[in-house]
Amino acid sequence: MSANARVAEVRSERLIEELLIAQGWDIKHPPSGDVLAQQEYKDFPSLREALANCSKSGPGAGIPEYVLVERRSIEPLAVFEAKARAKDIDLAVADVERYGSAFFDAGFRPLAVAVAGTADDRFEIRVLKRRNGTWESITYEGEPITWVPNREQMARIRGSARAIDLRPAVPPAEVLRARASEINGLLRESGLKDDFRPAAIGAIMLALWKTKGQIRREAAYILPDINKACQQAFWDAGKPDLAQSLRVDEANEKLAARARRICEILERLNITTLTAEHDYIGALYEEFFRYTGGNTIGQYFTPRHITKLMTDLCSVDRKDKVIDIACGTGGYLIAAMHRMQQQAKLPHEQIVSIVKDQLIGFDDEPVTAALCVANMILRGDGSTGVRRADAFDDTDFPFDTGNVGLMNPPFPHKKTDVPTERFINRLLQALVRRGLAATIVPSSLLVKNDKARWRKELLEQNSLVAVISLSNELFQPYASTNTAIVMFERGIPHAAGRSVFFCRIENDGLRLKKGARVPIPGSQMDTVLMEFRRHGNVPGFCKAAMLEDNDWAPGAYIEARPMSDDEFREEVASLIRGKAAFVVRHAASLDLLERAVKQGVVKPRPYSKVKAQARRGGKTIGDLFDVHYGQKTLHSKEHLEPGLSLIISSSGVDNGCYGFYDFADVIAPPFITVPSTGSIGEAAVQEFPCGATDDCLLLFPKPGTPFEALYVAAATLRHERWRFNYGRKMTPARIASFPLRLDKPLLDWVRDQWEKADMVGRLAIKTLGSDAEPEPAPEAGQEKGAGTGDEGMTRKDFYGVLRRIKKSSEPPSESD
Repeated sequence: MSANARVAEVRSERLIEELLIAQGWDIKHPPSGDVLAQQEYKDFPSLREALANCSKSGPGAGIPEYVLVERRSIEPLAVFEAKARAKDIDLAVADVERYGSAFFDAGFRPLAVAVAGTADDRFEIRVLKRRNGTWESITYEGEPITWVPNREQMARIRGSARAIDLRPAVPPAEVLRARASEINGLLRESGLKDDFRPAAIGAIMLALWKTKGQIRREAAYILPDINKACQQAFWDAGKPDLAQSLRVDEANEKLAARARRICEILERLNITTLTAEHDYIGALYEEFFRYTGGNTIGQYFTPRHITKLMTDLCSVDRKDKVIDIACGTGGYLIAAMHRMQQQAKLPHEQIVSIVKDQLIGFDDEPVTAALCVANMILRGDGSTGVRRADAFDDTDFPFDTGNVGLMNPPFPHKKTDVPTERFINRLLQALVRRGLAATIVPSSLLVKNDKARWRKELLEQNSLVAVISLSNELFQPYASTNTAIVMFERGIPHAAGRSVFFCRIENDGLRLKKGARVPIPGSQMDTVLMEFRRHGNVPGFCKAAMLEDNDWAPGAYIEARPMSDDEFREEVASLIRGKAAFVVRHAASLDLLERAVKQGVVKPRPYSKVKAQARRGGKTIGDLFDVHYGQKTLHSKEHLEPGLSLIISSSGVDNGCYGFYDFADVIAPPFITVPSTGSIGEAAVQEFPCGATDDCLLLFPKPGTPFEALYVAAATLRHERWRFNYGRKMTPARIASFPLRLDKPLLDWVRDQWEKADMVGRLAIKTLGSDAEPEPAPEAGQEKGAGTGDEGMTRKDFYGVLRRIKKSSEPPSESD
């Protein structure tokens, strides 16, 4: 074999690997991967025997390029053969059929995959299934598919006795992230700044789709061909005003040199065979978007499982006209089209024809509007209703037209930005009477006092239907913000006795892991829809209730539920670990504090002014604790000087510790501190005498309350902190009804965990307190007393006594 032929063969093998990776297969050797390369199959007797006599060139064993296997059983799922030139696809088919038939003769049922061409050139692919003794191509809309089936597709093809017409699938998120990262790196190397990368990638995607990949790949032609194809797509869609919004700079020689590789990557991801089943450009663009700094064009895009939920909440059907006045890449319009198709049970082509005038979108940012139009074009909507226009001053705004309004408006971050409530008002103007609007809003809009007038006036002409709090991870890693879905009925004043559906989605089926949201079990999405339709009441999750005091926050209405065992143990363990770390960190100061208390220099006293409005009945916080606000004398801490007394503030770390200061009015423990501002809800148990600032609530156990209940209550407060924010403060009345888990086994577990941690803390105080210089050290010449007793001992005297005690005696025992 010549050197050139071998190089071409290696490039063909690399192409197969890229096709496998693009669909989520792991090309490592089993058991950690799914692929056996060339003669590696001979390590497995069943495979070795199957291919023992099917050499392409005479007697001997066959050596296919790759065998895709089930990694545990090593059952062959597919066998691959490659040729270096695209025109040799028929030769590749003949060879791979030979290997595939040998496997069938041995009792296996793999697919046969022939690939001709190289990773950096044009290629052909055939995926074949043996049926009724002959090999036939797997097709998509009558043409051979151009991708390797993913794991789910592979199982479906092999498990069916019928001919298969396969639709392309969006590759796994991790594959999209990896490819998006590579594309972003290529664009960065080409000198494109963040702001210009979305337009470039959108242009290349659309051009590849428009031409079915028929773009010249030479550096002199590739960029002009991309622009020409992209412009033609917009002209054909009747959107010439956007034809220049998605384009590449034809003079950029660095990009011309790298565009070929970008096209290769996108072709491996099926960009040339997209269908209406997938909001593909949105999915791929959003992954790419993460690598361009997150907010390069000022927008965050709504995850597609949320757009689906919102169309379901509004019961979108084929007769509805759907309007989005801040449409972004078109996620809501695509979700509406999907639901229309599902509800009508019609083919895609027919539903596109039916709804072509029923999907209306506005976006005044040229690149985003163009990306949205491209998204619609890719779904066959050649007469898209997306407009590059400002919905607030468009002369052709569709007043009183839509049945459904869906929107995620850009959240304002400057005083000059359009506020969210203006978007909502404008969206409602686009709807007919009794039309439904569902929009995502920042949670602050539900409760902030400066929005109260807007909330009141809105309900004088419209009705609030539902408020659904969303996971605070929803827009991560792009942004961290608390949001909610708010749903309205236009033109019907909100009646006093009308109930509103309130819900909190804690698990939307995804969780943040290593900078990306990955699937997890236990999604509540289907349950949200079910409970919404029946106006259900599930403690901790949802409740239908009448509005009170113009408060739209779900936390004001959803009943609290006792924590599960796992939740309980997790919260309590976190509390105890935090307390132990606090003791170890401040062991020297805490040792000094305890000695000062023992000597009468610091005198803790009960906190007697009760202001709580506790509720009665059941095992609740109000039953077992008196709730107070913290000390007003600590409202300003600027006057404090270093001293012996521990001060607790609204900090959510270090058990709430603010530091050690010269402060006389310390409170006798034990009690709970929970910030009502700052780190709202981050409760902590205080077991040392301390002062507490007035931005905390203080919970004192009533007579007969077991010590372990302090940790139970603190854990409960942490678990329920989702209800509160800067617009909806934590108050004694709002926490009084929270139920507490007081099961004896759990209390025994709390005691056991506490004793272990306390032993560590006491050992730290003994060791570090006896050997370390107490901090803070007294300032020279300072004579101010640390305590308020009549013993006349000054702080300077106390430090002297303390030093003599340390020299002449052992550290205090654990009983101290």
